[in-house]
Amino acid sequence: MDKDRLIGAYIGEKESLEKTKKTLDWYKDSFEKGDLSGGFSWKWSWWAFFGNCFYLLYRKCYLEGISYFLLVYVLGGLMNRFMPNIADMAGGAFLFIILLSGGLLHNLVYRRYLKSKTIIEDKSLSKEDMLKEMKSLGGTDKRAAIIGIIVYIAVNIMFSL
Repeated sequence: MDKDRLIGAYIGEKESLEKTKKTLDWYKDSFEKGDLSGGFSWKWSWWAFFGNCFYLLYRKCYLEGISYFLLVYVLGGLMNRFMPNIADMAGGAFLFIILLSGGLLHNLVYRRYLKSKTIIEDKSLSKEDMLKEMKSLGGTDKRAAIIGIIVYIAVNIMFSL
């Protein structure tokens, strides 16, 4: 099976052909870097930098997105609320984590792609069925990102009371 077609099926299509090509080129380059480096590479993404856990939820990396949210935002909020002295010192660490997110979170999407690809290859499907299966396993989930934003707002309100 053509690798580019599998990545295209997994990443999904955008509203316009130009956006689709730009997105697919970015992910193809990202996944190629992952292949060359053994699964861990640096590739900057403004969406991952600003969106971090919401980026992961949007890309259907649910467990990773929820884990990121719990570790960074909930743990940070609890520290800020109950241990303000430690929270002041942890501010730099939080900034560092956010900066790393912009360059490294795509690796989690890449790992999920590899896992999905392995599952599909084990099923011995036809090329068309492989592409359909990759589309269903990959793509995006706007609802998950919206729910994540709502939960984020609710948690912030809860911690500010």
